[in-house]
Amino acid sequence: MLYKQEMASLNSVPRLRFAPSPTGGLHIGTARTALFNWIAAKSMGGKLILRIEDTDIKRSTREYEALIIEDLKWLGIGWDEFYRQSERIGIYQKVAERLLEERKAYRCFCSPQRLSDLRDTLLRQGKVPKYDGKCRYLTQEEIKKKLEQKQKFVIRFVVENEERIGDIEFNDLIRGVIRFSPEAFGDFIIIKSDGTPSYNFAVVVDDSDMKITHVLRGEDHITNTARQLLLFKALGYKIPYFAHFSMILARDGSKLSKRHGATTISEFREMGYLSEAIVNYLSILSWNPMGEEEIFALQDVVDEFRFQDISKSPAIFDIDKLNWINGIYIRKKTCEELFELCTPFLIKSGIIGEKELENEKVIAKIKKCIDAFKDNLKVLGEFPDRVRDFFSDKIDSYEDSATEVLKAESSLKVVVKFMDLLKRKLSSLAGDKSVDLTEEEGKNIIKSVADELKNDKIKGKALYMPIRASITGKTHGPELPKVIAILGIEDCIKRVEQTLTYLNNL
Repeated sequence: MLYKQEMASLNSVPRLRFAPSPTGGLHIGTARTALFNWIAAKSMGGKLILRIEDTDIKRSTREYEALIIEDLKWLGIGWDEFYRQSERIGIYQKVAERLLEERKAYRCFCSPQRLSDLRDTLLRQGKVPKYDGKCRYLTQEEIKKKLEQKQKFVIRFVVENEERIGDIEFNDLIRGVIRFSPEAFGDFIIIKSDGTPSYNFAVVVDDSDMKITHVLRGEDHITNTARQLLLFKALGYKIPYFAHFSMILARDGSKLSKRHGATTISEFREMGYLSEAIVNYLSILSWNPMGEEEIFALQDVVDEFRFQDISKSPAIFDIDKLNWINGIYIRKKTCEELFELCTPFLIKSGIIGEKELENEKVIAKIKKCIDAFKDNLKVLGEFPDRVRDFFSDKIDSYEDSATEVLKAESSLKVVVKFMDLLKRKLSSLAGDKSVDLTEEEGKNIIKSVADELKNDKIKGKALYMPIRASITGKTHGPELPKVIAILGIEDCIKRVEQTLTYLNNL
């Protein structure tokens, strides 16, 4: 007879939980778990519980907890209740005592060396490495003596044999029926020697106390689910629905790791990804609604969400697709929004100082740069390198292609005429070098150069390329009128003078 799952009643409000361990930053896979639990809770009109699983005393830190919370808020993922496992240790110990009294658990005094030797022996014999139940059969006198001697012990849960309880079975909301044989498990630890609970034990106690109705997590937890079902049954707890989605893999099919690039949300933030883009990408990484649309607002995903639409197949992390999506969201931003988002990157890279943001001319230049480059940005972190040259009053170097353009016979005429018109423009402004140049005025200056060189039949690339090369040292970049407007009259004049000196020295 199969051991069947007794589903939690859904007469009450659905309750889901996100339960990270604060032993590192919020990994992209863990962020996906948080996102889908939030989406599922919202789609069902339920609640999301944030539970910090910090019983790993050596590795858990409040710093990592704070970072995880900061990243969740950045992603727009909120929660209704908050708990820390470290503040519930007494509760786990009390439940373990109950299992001891009911003879559903026992103290195990086996040394780490014995357990290691047992594991090695079983592996050599080609058997499943599991505990052999040695301490299950200790007498009360033996246990009392060991306790008096202050021998260290763990508490193990009694896994009944297959003949008595049959297979473990549950109906996964994504994968369908999954079965395990209890033979695959030895009597596993529920309380460690330091008094803290094991992962599986704490999770079951918490999920019951917190009335969790749905557990949505990665497929690496499927074997944990089997152990947890045994505990739910032994404790008489209602069992929640379970759903396990696939792992996120790298393009080569291997587990996503640092060798593939950024893996934590904070790293993606530092590179200049937008939260909307990360959320959008994570949603389509595992969720397959009808149609081929790939750009979704978060509320759209909530409205369309169904468990059965979550893919069973491994999710492949494609950085190129993420970049494409991020670029779309960058282009959706207004200039003012991008100004707020981009200036921290300019400051961090040393291109501007914080005090320079009090200068209206600097602010205008940044906004012009945003207008010129936003259509080609994949991440905001690219912005400083794209605009660095515009915050200098000289050209750092000339590309070979730019030098070839400038050496052409007609180029000198173009550059000299361009300089002449710039100076005339400056003169008309009574020498006021602080006057801002607009893109339209940049177009007019170029048109004036073309008009005055009309008799020389200089037009097209022969006209535009020398101007671009003379003020940037490059042959490619944003539209030329935008470049002229970004630099302004004064810097354009300085750069053309530098170029004329450069040509004289060739």
